[in-house]
Amino acid sequence: MRTVPRTLWQVLPLIGALLLATGAGVRAQDAAAQNPAALTVSSWRSQSLRDQTATGPNGAVTTAEAMMVNQRMGVEVKAVKELAPGVYSLAGWGIGISYAIDAPGGWIIIDTGDTTTAAAEMRAMLEKTLGRRVKVAAILLTHWHYANGIAAWRDPGAELWGHERLDANREAEAGLSPFIGVAQSRAIAQFGILHPRTGPDAFPNVLGFGPEKLGGENSYQPPEKLFPDGQVIRLTIAGEDIEVAPLRTDATDSVGFWFPKRKLLVTNFTVTPVIFNVFTLRGGRFRDPMVIVKDARWLQTKDAELLLDIHNAPVKGRAEVQAAIERSVDQLQQMHDQTIRLAARGLDARQAAEAITMSPSLRDGAELYGQVESHVRAIWNNQRGWFGSDVYDINPLSERDEAVRLVKAMGGPAAARQAAAKAVAAGGIDNWRWGLKLTSLLLVIDPTDAAARKARIVAARAMGQRTTAANARGFYITEALQLEGRMLAMGQPVTVDLLRRVLGTPQKAKLTAAPVASVLDYLRYLVDPVKAGDKRMVFTLAVEGDPAIHRVQLRNGVLAISTAETAGPVHVAASRAQLADFVLGTAPLPGNARELAGFGQVFDRSQFLSRESLASELDKPGNYQ
Repeated sequence: MRTVPRTLWQVLPLIGALLLATGAGVRAQDAAAQNPAALTVSSWRSQSLRDQTATGPNGAVTTAEAMMVNQRMGVEVKAVKELAPGVYSLAGWGIGISYAIDAPGGWIIIDTGDTTTAAAEMRAMLEKTLGRRVKVAAILLTHWHYANGIAAWRDPGAELWGHERLDANREAEAGLSPFIGVAQSRAIAQFGILHPRTGPDAFPNVLGFGPEKLGGENSYQPPEKLFPDGQVIRLTIAGEDIEVAPLRTDATDSVGFWFPKRKLLVTNFTVTPVIFNVFTLRGGRFRDPMVIVKDARWLQTKDAELLLDIHNAPVKGRAEVQAAIERSVDQLQQMHDQTIRLAARGLDARQAAEAITMSPSLRDGAELYGQVESHVRAIWNNQRGWFGSDVYDINPLSERDEAVRLVKAMGGPAAARQAAAKAVAAGGIDNWRWGLKLTSLLLVIDPTDAAARKARIVAARAMGQRTTAANARGFYITEALQLEGRMLAMGQPVTVDLLRRVLGTPQKAKLTAAPVASVLDYLRYLVDPVKAGDKRMVFTLAVEGDPAIHRVQLRNGVLAISTAETAGPVHVAASRAQLADFVLGTAPLPGNARELAGFGQVFDRSQFLSRESLASELDKPGNYQ
């Protein structure tokens, strides 16, 4: 048990003296009257919401600001442009821009695009623009996101450079993981991957992706030449002097490049027309804004005359470059500092999000990807944890019980449905938000409530059409489409939850290809403590092609994995395919039937959904109707 710090005992007498001096000791003020929520406005809404809509060229109903994103990011059309002597942008093939530099020892390519097909198109257009073929001497990767078109660019002898963590980060995101289903299904929602390509529900800009983003041809190769973590280094690549520095933004392997002879900076998601996503609605690890601010100091030491961010139109001119860097850095620091200021005043995460104020020069027109309030909550939670100040949250009612009691207090489900329908019909951002709240309660009680679903569809779509933030639009429109049964995968209606199960079910090929240690680590997260009970088992495992002997111990409802010098009394020798079948629950571990009886039954595979069983799952009305 932790004792009270001595400093706290020392200040208690001072607190008493202050209370007496102010007269507060005479009459203790009511705690409820000091609720920090009083510091927030009574009627609040995000500055990213708009009352008026506009219609984009593809029929998308959206905001005027969202329609300008492609232009502001410099990706309106597929084009190759010379930005400075020997420096070319290859833009319009998605959200990320690639760059080509004609160096003394051959061409340097920075990032290779989303797919091999996109990369091949870029190269063809570059060579057509130049009127000659190019010889690529080196490929530099800013981070792991845009490295899928390497084969189209890599000529014999070309060096491939990337951060020493790049390959591991890529594998952690796309490899064997218990989070993969959640991560990918929520990404599908956020980026509108299954939204229509045209019409009111289409995405209005490149911040929404098509299915080709995930399903296109991939020719990624791990870099052999590595930038060391956390260091600024100077290199000569293809005869070009380059300084490489850490610029940790949306990936810890992110780096920036300085070409001193060209007065050129190249960055990833550091200097853009949108406020950086400290928190992305699809979820992910916290992106500390002050890490980005710290890393960006390196940028500010350069007398750059041209700055090329892979998510921005070119910034030209020394004063313009410094101003652009300053704005991006100050956006992050102001969000961080003001969140801390509000937390110090006693506001919890939601209250701080509602009370946050930013300088108009930093916020206006910049909430095009995420929205500020989401970032404030993430900063608050990272600094102080999930608990605010409402003691109800310590031991709340179950979500369902809470919904039942609230709806009952409103007069019952019929009254709540009527109120939701009335709010949605009246329209307006406040009414649509209230309609979403009411239908959230009703659908917790009964997910098939037709009236609640109907009202929710209208409210979610209306909100999606009126936010400047792409992340928010993705989730709002996804909600409407999945409730209507119009979010289609391979012609079949799907929901985010169904996609989570499909994408979260490991494929046998991935299990057999993954390192054995990774497979066993994955198995840990399948243990059901109820099924495991007090069972205790221990054995060693050897898998073909893996030099290690693994010690597997089931105890206290957990799976403890370690290595062993030699095989134990109970030993399993398995092929990679047999281990994969065991993880999937389609076969037991080979041999040792008596000693390991019941071991396979302690795992929860209820969320696994094979492609064969998907059709029957789609037929269940609760999934999308």
